[in-house]
Amino acid sequence: MIREEFNENISEFEEVLQKIASDIASRTIFEKLPPPELLNKTEGYTSRLKDLALSVEESMLILKPERAYAIKSACKNFVQTLTTFKDILRQNTQDPPANSRLAFEQLRKALTDGSDLLFLMREVKNDPSPLVEALLTLRKASETKGPIVSIRASKDIQPVIKYLLSRLDELRASLLSLEKKVGEMKQIMRELQEESLSILSGNNRTQPETDKEKNEKEQLSLSDFKGREKEEGDNSHDDD
Repeated sequence: MIREEFNENISEFEEVLQKIASDIASRTIFEKLPPPELLNKTEGYTSRLKDLALSVEESMLILKPERAYAIKSACKNFVQTLTTFKDILRQNTQDPPANSRLAFEQLRKALTDGSDLLFLMREVKNDPSPLVEALLTLRKASETKGPIVSIRASKDIQPVIKYLLSRLDELRASLLSLEKKVGEMKQIMRELQEESLSILSGNNRTQPETDKEKNEKEQLSLSDFKGREKEEGDNSHDDD
């Protein structure tokens, strides 16, 4: 389910951010490292954070679409900071220490942007859209064919939920009926296909003469004509 995956991504995102902060505090990562070494020590973290940011963005847009602008903006800023960090370290330069210093500033900014994004993740986790949460609960109940334990929804949403619940069994019955109709249509199509093939086979057995047969008959007729012409010539010599 989307909520379980979202919660797991939040936990991993926070864990990676804390790992980077810890490495900075212990000076495992620091600004005076040469660019290749700084990139090597951080690339695994930054790549994973970027993947997680893109994943949680999709989840958050589903769980709380009314915050779409804030979600997209926070994810875009964070991913862009990580990209800038890598681009600086990969750049050819005559002053590597300056590049390391600039990149390190971007890494610190990524920690700040990541903390803002993490705060937004928790907000969406703790307060998703009531209607979306209800629909996801209904979907889970439909898939497991089990009872719906609880649905947290405001009073203005409750009538919608009751309506959806009342139509759920009707929807299932309609789907079963539709599946049956589709099966019947497939059977009819198979029968029509078999009949068409049978008709085509019969036509092939009684079809008109082929071009080859026509040519053979025409050649025979031309031979006959030449034979008759020769006989008539012989007869005229006899008369003479």
